[in-house]
Amino acid sequence: MIRLSDYLDQEPLAKIARERRQALQAAEGRQKRRFQAAKLNRLNADWTTQPYGANWLLYRDLAVLRARAREMAKNAPHFAKFLNMAERNVVGHQGIRLQCRALTGRPPHPNTRLNKMVEHEWWMWSHAEHCSASGKLSLVAAQKLFIRQLIRDGEVLVEHVQAANPFGYALKFWNVDWLDETYNEDLPSGNRVIMSVEINEHGRPVAYWLTTPASEMQFTKKRVRTRTRIPAERMTHAFLTGEDESQTRGVTWFHAALLPGKGDAKYTGAVIESAAMTAMSGGFFTKQSPDGVEFTGDDGDGEPDLTIDHQPAAFHMLPEGWDFKQFDPKQPTQNHAEFRRSMLLDIAAAFDVCGFSLAGDLSAVNYSSARVGLGEERDVWRGLQTVAAEFLRTVFHKWLLATVAAGRLQISPRDYLELQNPEFKPRGWRYVDPHKEITANLAAITGGIATVTSILSEQGIDLEDFLDEKQREMEMYKKAGIPYPSAPEPAAANGSDTDEDDEDDDATPPEKEGERGYVNGKYAN
Repeated sequence: MIRLSDYLDQEPLAKIARERRQALQAAEGRQKRRFQAAKLNRLNADWTTQPYGANWLLYRDLAVLRARAREMAKNAPHFAKFLNMAERNVVGHQGIRLQCRALTGRPPHPNTRLNKMVEHEWWMWSHAEHCSASGKLSLVAAQKLFIRQLIRDGEVLVEHVQAANPFGYALKFWNVDWLDETYNEDLPSGNRVIMSVEINEHGRPVAYWLTTPASEMQFTKKRVRTRTRIPAERMTHAFLTGEDESQTRGVTWFHAALLPGKGDAKYTGAVIESAAMTAMSGGFFTKQSPDGVEFTGDDGDGEPDLTIDHQPAAFHMLPEGWDFKQFDPKQPTQNHAEFRRSMLLDIAAAFDVCGFSLAGDLSAVNYSSARVGLGEERDVWRGLQTVAAEFLRTVFHKWLLATVAAGRLQISPRDYLELQNPEFKPRGWRYVDPHKEITANLAAITGGIATVTSILSEQGIDLEDFLDEKQREMEMYKKAGIPYPSAPEPAAANGSDTDEDDEDDDATPPEKEGERGYVNGKYAN
C-alpha cells in the first residue's frame, strides 16, 4: 500500500506542506493580534461590518422610525407614560420661567424696574392669543409640545412669525414631516441640501426646504407637492446631536425601545387573549368511530357539529360516541410577572429612567433606592431642561427685538444690551424624605458648604422671588395683628422636633431697592 505520508519528506511535497504550515501559522498570528470583536465567522456573520455616517443611517430609516414611534406613543401605555413624565418633570404646570438679570449703576446692582417691566410684558405675551400664530398654544403649552416632539419625533421645527398682535411676534410649530428626507441636492451656490436642510461649507444650516407631505395633500386645494425655502433665521430646528456634528436631522428618543416595546405589546396581547380563553374553559368535541370502521373523510350521516351553550354550574350529557377534550392554555403562568418585569426594565433602560417610575410600581422601593434612582433620572430631566432653555433663549431674543420695534417696550440701547443674558428658571422637585433632606440642607447652610440660593434652586425657586414673597407675607401677618411664625433655633433645626414644612422659615427679609411688581404673572405688591 502506498501512503502519501511516506513522501512528505521529499520535494516538492515537503515544500508544499511546509509553505502550508507557515501560511496557517501566519494567519493564526494575525488573528491573535486583531480585535476579537472584529473577527468574522459563522457565529457572528449577521453582525454589521460596514460603518455608516449619521446622515446615511437617518436617510434610510428616519421616516420609518418616526412613524413607528408615533404609533407606540398612541397605543403603548409605557411610551405614553414616558411622554407624560417628560412633560411633568421638564416643564411642569408653571413652565420654565423667565428671570431677567439686567444691571445698572456703579457699582452694578439689579435694575429692578427694568427687570419687572420686561418680565411683565413676557408674561402678557405668553398667553395663547399672543404666543402662537394659531392662537391655540400658551407658552407653557408650547414648551410641553416642544418636549413631546423632541422625544417622540426626535426633532422640533418652529417658525418665528411676524404676527399681527401687540408684540408683533408669535410661534408656529411645523410638523417635521414637512422636511422631506428624500430631498438631497448640491446647489449652484455651493451649499448642499441634506434631507431638506440646506447647509454651507461649515455644515451650518442656512435654510430649510419645506415640502408638502403626502398626509397633508388631502387637505389642500391643489394636491401637488411644492417646496418652499425658508431662511434659517426664521426657523428653530432643535434636535439632540447624538452621532456626530455633521448630523442634520434628529432621531426619535424611542429608537432603542421600539423593538422591545413592540414585543411587550404583542406578548401582553397574547397573554390577555389566552387568559380569556382559559377563563371560558373551552375545548373540542371528538367523535369515536366503531371498531372495524375505516374513516373515509365523510361519515355520511349528515349530523351537524355538536355545540353546547356553556354556563356556570351547568353540566351536560354528551351523546353516545362523543368525547370532550378541554383546551387549557394556562395563561398567565407563574413566571409571567417576573418575565413582564424584565421586559419593562429593558424599555426603562432604553428611556434612561427608573423602572419603578415608568411602571408606577413602588412595591419594592425604599428610601435609599428611590433617592439613588430618582437622582440619576432627574439628571436626564435637567438635560432636557437645558435644551428647552436654549430654545426659550432664542425665542426671548427674537421676542425682545420685535416687542421693542412694535413700541411695546420703551427702553434705551444700553438696557437692550443688558437684557441679552436672561436666566430661565425650570421647575424643581420635592424632597424624597422632607425631614431628612431639610435637616441636611440646614446643616449645610450653617456649615458654610451650601447657600440658600443653591438649595432653593434645586426646588425650582428663585431666591429673589422667595424673599419678596416672604416679606409680603410678614407684612400681611403684621397688618392682621397675628404673630409671624418664628424661625427655629439652631439646636432645634438639627433635632427631631423640626417641622417638615418649615424649610423656608430661616430666611430673613431683604433690603430691597423696590418692589418687583409682576413676576411671571404673579402680582407682587
